[in-house]
Amino acid sequence: MVDLIKRVCIALALAAFISMLFITSTTSFAAEYESGFSDDLIWPTVGEVTDSFGTREGKHYGIDIAAPEGTPVVSVASGTVSRSYVSHTYGQVVFIEHDNGLETVYAHLHERIVDEGEQVEEGEKIGSVGNTGRSSGNHLHFEVHHGSWNPEKSDSIDPLHVLSTDTGAMYAAIGGVFEEEEERKTVATLSIQSEHTARGEQVNDETAVYVEVESGDTLWGIASDFKVTVEHLQQWNELETDLITVGSTLVVYPERVDGAHVIEQGETLSAIAAKYELTAEQIIELNQLSSDLIYPGQLLTIKE
Repeated sequence: MVDLIKRVCIALALAAFISMLFITSTTSFAAEYESGFSDDLIWPTVGEVTDSFGTREGKHYGIDIAAPEGTPVVSVASGTVSRSYVSHTYGQVVFIEHDNGLETVYAHLHERIVDEGEQVEEGEKIGSVGNTGRSSGNHLHFEVHHGSWNPEKSDSIDPLHVLSTDTGAMYAAIGGVFEEEEERKTVATLSIQSEHTARGEQVNDETAVYVEVESGDTLWGIASDFKVTVEHLQQWNELETDLITVGSTLVVYPERVDGAHVIEQGETLSAIAAKYELTAEQIIELNQLSSDLIYPGQLLTIKE
């Protein structure tokens, strides 16, 4: 009986020791987490978060951001490319080790433009959104790991805990590209419109703007420039996918968008709602959005 009591006491003491050790290490990590890199990283791309961390019975170790193919993907912080290869599950994927102790993963890319060992800066483009590997649609699967990535992903953390909610940080992936593309497209559009107007070329009493696809163009980028949607361009040009080829010509009808709002860079859902005397919740319901995250070039229905 005495031996049994001794064994129980030893087991309880051991359990208490392990619990204290776990609590201490967790507290230490939390302190480092908060002070070192909490909520200050730019977003890797612009789109709609369609799946969060911890879903799929706890086996989803990142977030999914849906966006059209070709949408720029950037490094969330400066660092070194630790891997850049094609994976059966991740598809085209890039891993980056950062000075703050994190390693980030960018998966299902359409293309990779950085190599292993390459130094990258915060906001530097490393690829574009795609649908490669084990994927069912165009999106970026983004992971954050405290320390080096491992196959068990035991050190993964919720990316939403380290990504900034600042508007500039959320749109950082398209900031520079958006301005550059808009300037180039505007010049081309004015020239084309003037030429067509001089010839009296009208389609259904409205001007048809013709755009020649250049290297680096995406359907999403062209849609953003002309404040229409990818769906509009696909319909007007009878495109079955969002793939376009260099040298091809797209027709755009800027005057046809009615009863809707095309999101511009820097706009928020609350600001748009106020502009149309609606609430953010009403717009979310009208457009069946899963969250209040929006991105430039996206079309919002304003009237039923």
